[in-house]
Amino acid sequence: MEAKLFDGDVPHVSTFEFHEHRERAPHLEQGVHQGRLYKTYALVQAAMARKRLTGKRIVSVCDLGCGDGGLLSLIKEPDTDTIGYDFQPSNVMGWVERGVNAYSLNFVERWDEVVDADVYVITECLEHLADPHGMVRKIFDRGGQIVCSSPWTETYASHDECHAWAWDQLGYTAMVTSAGFNVVAHETDGMFQIIWGIQ
Repeated sequence: MEAKLFDGDVPHVSTFEFHEHRERAPHLEQGVHQGRLYKTYALVQAAMARKRLTGKRIVSVCDLGCGDGGLLSLIKEPDTDTIGYDFQPSNVMGWVERGVNAYSLNFVERWDEVVDADVYVITECLEHLADPHGMVRKIFDRGGQIVCSSPWTETYASHDECHAWAWDQLGYTAMVTSAGFNVVAHETDGMFQIIWGIQ
């Protein structure tokens, strides 16, 4: 199942105007999000290890919609380059406090400014975008692996008002595989689902 939760072409929840005055959300310290972030980190570790098997010494990880940098702060493996992008102003202080490498950028509209990476992470973000399928295809076209997460319990009739899309587990898998990825892991943590996809 996949449900479009907005009318027209651009959902308000995908715009800078919607996010401009939202409060920082320290998900790494919040019980409802903490488990899925650590599961995401474990899959990112697996993706990095897979890339190192090819002989690449320095592996790059790009966190799209990195929030206040909680996930980035977990990635401390040697010989790893990390970078994050987000455009919510309240998250900037989190990057400073956590000591992570992140930049204010609308990565959807300015995709050409996003660095090439071996592993792309996009957690709790696809459900806010106007075209999540297009975003997943853009990542596939870069040749990277993907680690993504979104709720799996939402429906057209019952969902967070901040979300533009809802998927069950089959629908989420279908979106990722239709872009060309092979799903090697699909886990859940509470209301969240996390996928690791490879090429």
